[in-house]
Amino acid sequence: MLRRCFEDTVSALTYSLIREHRGPEFSPLHNEVVRFVLEQHARVPDYLRVPLLVFTCVFDLASVVVTGEPFHRLTPERRRRQVLAWRSARLGLCRDLVRFWETLVVFGWTSLALERA
Repeated sequence: MLRRCFEDTVSALTYSLIREHRGPEFSPLHNEVVRFVLEQHARVPDYLRVPLLVFTCVFDLASVVVTGEPFHRLTPERRRRQVLAWRSARLGLCRDLVRFWETLVVFGWTSLALERA
């Protein structure tokens, strides 16, 4: 169950962050970027992989308090608002989590888009 939560959240974050960085709402490349990001996470050392997985699921479930739905089930606008809130959170760990995923998504999106061009 934790793995499914993680993968759904990473997918939703990937779509949201691509859109935020002026990418299209959807393209066949989106799923490739999701796979790229998940592959990069799998390469992280064990002592970081599990905390990233757990904290990403915490990010997913944090929206339940406000909206009644996990992040991966929110509308694109509500996802955007949560990402913005975590990006400017007082707790550095929240900001770092968003920055980590954003870095991987932007790198993956740019690399794969240039490869296709």
